[in-house]
Amino acid sequence: MTGISWRSGLACGVALLVVLVGQGTAFAQAGAAMRTFAQRSFGLGLMNYPGGTTKVVYEIWQAGQSKPHLYMLEVIQSGDRYDVIESTTLFDVVLGQVAIGFGPSGAAAAMAARFERFRGGNIDLSPLRVLEERGIIVEPNQSYYLPDGARLVTGDPSVIAGIDVVIGVYVHPGFPGQRVEMAFTKPEVSGLLPFPPLSITEASGEVRSKIVLIEFSHTP
Repeated sequence: MTGISWRSGLACGVALLVVLVGQGTAFAQAGAAMRTFAQRSFGLGLMNYPGGTTKVVYEIWQAGQSKPHLYMLEVIQSGDRYDVIESTTLFDVVLGQVAIGFGPSGAAAAMAARFERFRGGNIDLSPLRVLEERGIIVEPNQSYYLPDGARLVTGDPSVIAGIDVVIGVYVHPGFPGQRVEMAFTKPEVSGLLPFPPLSITEASGEVRSKIVLIEFSHTP
């Protein structure tokens, strides 16, 4: 029987470590197209995880922050045992503002729940679901016409944290003035990532949130 264990932590600056317990927070922003590695794999007993050891580190920034938060996820395989370790480092926050009720994968979920939240409503990312449903691999220099009039326009290939990506700009007619710049990678890599390698949300020409992968490694 495969063993799975979680260890979640949240740190202020570099000093305070808090064990996160309680109810998890659901990811709901983008449906199937943006389901996280934790949801697809851990919630199903790792049935989709290819095995091996994985580490990802992200910088997550929201408007009003002077420094980005850091989010780290590690999956360490030892035989039939998988240790899942999460940690979030917060900067420029008051200790009393640190919440501790997230549960497994909750640190990332809490980040994601706030990630696209700004005045004017959240841009609807659900039309991107069709790309996954139809097994479409996003290619460079293409235009993808999506349900509800949404559109994804991609540019030249690029590299983020050592992985090949294609960066595109997503817009939705129901959310004028808003856009998301997002990086896509190969399915075998994206299945190991809790967030896209890059996602920058803009509203009225202002950057409201940004998430960028700064470290990635996977050993089979």
